[in-house]
Amino acid sequence: MAGKETIKLISLNIEMKKHLNAVQAFLQQEQPDVVCMQEVYGEDLQTFAEKLGMDSSFGQMILIGRGDPMEPPMVPFGIGILSRFPLLSVQCRYYKGDEKNARQQAFHNDPDDFYRLFLCGTVRKGESEFVLGTTHFTWNADGQPSDAQREDVERLLDALGEFPEVICCGDFNAPREGEIFQAIAASYKDNIPARYTTSIDIKLHRSGEILRGKPLLVDGLFTTPQYQCKNVRLQDGVSDHMAVLAEISRIEGIAKREK
Repeated sequence: MAGKETIKLISLNIEMKKHLNAVQAFLQQEQPDVVCMQEVYGEDLQTFAEKLGMDSSFGQMILIGRGDPMEPPMVPFGIGILSRFPLLSVQCRYYKGDEKNARQQAFHNDPDDFYRLFLCGTVRKGESEFVLGTTHFTWNADGQPSDAQREDVERLLDALGEFPEVICCGDFNAPREGEIFQAIAASYKDNIPARYTTSIDIKLHRSGEILRGKPLLVDGLFTTPQYQCKNVRLQDGVSDHMAVLAEISRIEGIAKREK
């Protein structure tokens, strides 16, 4: 039986600084309890937190320029969580590289420059606790799996396995039909409804119409059995990726798995 407390979650790749006004307006309209962001500058996450009155936590993937990505000043860039409730027990689990080097590495126009991590925290609403986090997974061209992705998904699964219960969302840079996405779905419930075949907004994505009709559901929402997701939907018109929205409650009586 689902618990009485429900949180509203949004996960969104905001594409750097390209859609900041649209993202802020969207969040103000939707009034989520928790927001998981990918491709966000640390300073922009803090601005969102201040304007929306939310707690925040940032996980750095690299240093990158705000104008030209390879031109100074180079500033922290990565993933983040916003919450209307205090973020407790925040953890950064790097599955490619480590935090020390992520704080020093500057972008040199190579996707392999990015360090990868799972950023996780706990929020408490009423008597219910929700363990949730986000990631921006390793990229490869054309959505095809690479050896680097195969190695990194095993490390990501190892990192997720440290949490007896968890909600994991983000940009997985791998289509749902492919082996990388399915490797995660083999251990965690895929909560994106089957009617969605893409999470790319072709009107805002730089590749535009080239991507029309292609199966590119690359943004995910995965859960352990302790959580029930309802009213899950994708929303376009915000960024080059669609936003993932969900209402999540705990299911009573399900034991936590062993680490």
